[in-house]
Amino acid sequence: MTKKSFPPAAFSHQGVDFRMCYTYPAADKHKDMPCRGRINPLDPMTGECLTKRQLYGKDSDAPVNHIVHGKDPWDVYNKREAEVSYLISVMVQRGLLSGVVVSDSDEDADLAELARNYKQTLFDIHPRWMKSTVQKYSSQYDFLVNELAGLRAGDLDDAAYKQLQEKICRNAARDATKHNTWEYGEIPPSSARTRLFLLYELIRCLKAEGVSIPVAPFPYNGKPSRQMLLLDRTDHARMIPDAILRAICADPVIQGQAEILADAGLRIGECTGLLFDSLRWLDTSQGRMYYLDISGQVDDEGKRTELPKTKDSYRAVPLSRELGEALARYRQEMEAKYGDLSLRLMCGQADENGFDDSPAKAAAWEAQVRAQISTLLRKPSAFQAIAANRVYLFDKQAQDAELYSQLVAHSLRRNFCTELYCSSGLNSSKIHRRMGHAYKSLPPQKATGLTPTELRLMCLEKHVSHTFYHPANPLRYDAGGPIRGTEVPACCIELTLMPGESIELTVEDTEPGTVTRISGEELIIQQLRRDERRNVTYDYGLLSSEETTAVVKKRKLLG
Repeated sequence: MTKKSFPPAAFSHQGVDFRMCYTYPAADKHKDMPCRGRINPLDPMTGECLTKRQLYGKDSDAPVNHIVHGKDPWDVYNKREAEVSYLISVMVQRGLLSGVVVSDSDEDADLAELARNYKQTLFDIHPRWMKSTVQKYSSQYDFLVNELAGLRAGDLDDAAYKQLQEKICRNAARDATKHNTWEYGEIPPSSARTRLFLLYELIRCLKAEGVSIPVAPFPYNGKPSRQMLLLDRTDHARMIPDAILRAICADPVIQGQAEILADAGLRIGECTGLLFDSLRWLDTSQGRMYYLDISGQVDDEGKRTELPKTKDSYRAVPLSRELGEALARYRQEMEAKYGDLSLRLMCGQADENGFDDSPAKAAAWEAQVRAQISTLLRKPSAFQAIAANRVYLFDKQAQDAELYSQLVAHSLRRNFCTELYCSSGLNSSKIHRRMGHAYKSLPPQKATGLTPTELRLMCLEKHVSHTFYHPANPLRYDAGGPIRGTEVPACCIELTLMPGESIELTVEDTEPGTVTRISGEELIIQQLRRDERRNVTYDYGLLSSEETTAVVKKRKLLG
């Protein structure tokens, strides 16, 4: 048996020299493409490997090491052209190829035809694009090809490139369901932004391939119009009336999932990706409390992945006790019929063949939840109730269109976030943690997660706050018990004393304007001392009211 030849370690492309080494990283050995090739472009002047400082302007003298993955070294080698074309385009932009002659294509070539033929190569250059992103970009790329019809490569100078950008934006605005007016200088519609990005990448890569195109492509960076800014700040449905929220959560089609979205503020993919084992509990001074361990999500195809949206999305989210108990009972009922379901999706459905949580079932269930919540929110009665909460009214038709588009499943997450800021008593850093938002000011999360003490305090903070399920609960303690102080701030504390027992209480305000009342049967109350708090920053608030959350003065939204 003859040993298969190894691909060359050095090669040239369009007159530019490269080196490539091949390895099989241990971390990739179980993947479909376990072989990794590292491409190093060589400096035309010295013949040495270019550094990251030279090519990207980074503060590093390490080699560029552009990565290509494949099944084996030859597979990696055969995929090199798209990657090296990209590297050449960057070298051209950095001025590293002066004096190097690259192949030149006919300047009379039709750009639409060039774009059509180059589509697959362009998408191969960006292997890290998600599948959903590729699908979205592919359809928009086809629109872009049509818009390039009749334009010669040699005619695309700076002026023509700007005109082409305007054409793309106006065509997209004409077909948009909202924001269908556009002027140069404003931010373009979403579809136009995608096409402009693809145009920028296309021209940049075609020039690297040697196509004679005069323009040095530049991104279009528009600013939002005044109306878009106003709509963005006034009509995002960030507060859903309680009656409407309860009607959505009571809908028999989506009841369980809607309740989780309303009470925990999860992203819809995180909610669909919950395992039965994601429901956790622990015992506290106030009884058993429940929380969700967010460790993954379901992708567009219904497959669960252990990769949430961001690293900050890994988190623990407390539940109202009522919902936690209902979910625990549901798990017991399902496991009594189908056995251990710890690592099965909570959104799975029972059928004649057993418990089905297949990707197809999960994707269908998520789509159903999305559609049903949107339908319920957009009912005329619900829509009018939400619209009635507007503070500003400046263009009813445009505002109605914006509000209608925002009434989706994600509205429940926005509503949850609003409730956290208005009535949870949590500071901004805790709210960012609870929501799974990135927040630069926060220290990195511990790899081990929250400690049992931190989890208990988190659940108690939920317990003493107003939620969808209950008003603010009191903290109940035995005066003679081991706990000598409340574990978290609360609006109400209930102490049990034995007849003839006495106790000294120290009450500390956690927000301005607090009124302390002490009541009970056969009590003798004596105030020993009262200290005034001065120059104190209050970072905790549970007593939000209409007076503190209502708009008392309408200011200019845009200065």
